[in-house]
Amino acid sequence: MELLEAIKTRVSIREFAETTVPEDVITEMLEAARLSPSGGNSQDHFFGVITDKAKIEELAQAAGNQIWIADAPLVVECCSDISWDLREQPENDFGLIVNKLRFGDDLIKYLNEYPDRRRVMSIFANATPLIPAEHMFLTAVSHGLSACFVGFLNTGKASKILNLPENIICLFLLAVGYPKGNVTRKEKKRIDEISFYNTWEGKA
Repeated sequence: MELLEAIKTRVSIREFAETTVPEDVITEMLEAARLSPSGGNSQDHFFGVITDKAKIEELAQAAGNQIWIADAPLVVECCSDISWDLREQPENDFGLIVNKLRFGDDLIKYLNEYPDRRRVMSIFANATPLIPAEHMFLTAVSHGLSACFVGFLNTGKASKILNLPENIICLFLLAVGYPKGNVTRKEKKRIDEISFYNTWEGKA
């Protein structure tokens, strides 16, 4: 399947057939994640491949008791390394400079003084696994599967379920499987509704 066709075909699903996801497809999904870009080529993302039904049920409970997740034959834990700490970086550190530009000195100062460093670094790491996870999603679609991102999640519980080390946190789940029944596609905005050229004043 061509990339654009996979993008057009992609839809989030919450009902899964009982069919197991083939191991070669899982490997290809992981390879797609491995090849994805990351800030400064840090590659701070990690992915747990969960096929154990008991573990998946525990993750569904950690996700606000979203029981539909328990029906997925595969759940990918989308994790990030949070062992680094922004407040320990020198003033000329590129990451610190970028975050000050993005969020402002006052907010960075507040976050650097906040005592719970794990929570602070989970905020900065929140987007880390998303690009590679979307690569995985599209790879699954190219093989006739689909998936759904889960962000409604008790990240602490999800991390403990798989005994993640202290420096690794699970931030999202990706429930994967073959669609069960008909798939409903939601209407998307037109290109002109989401884009503009050069300046906002040029928006149609």
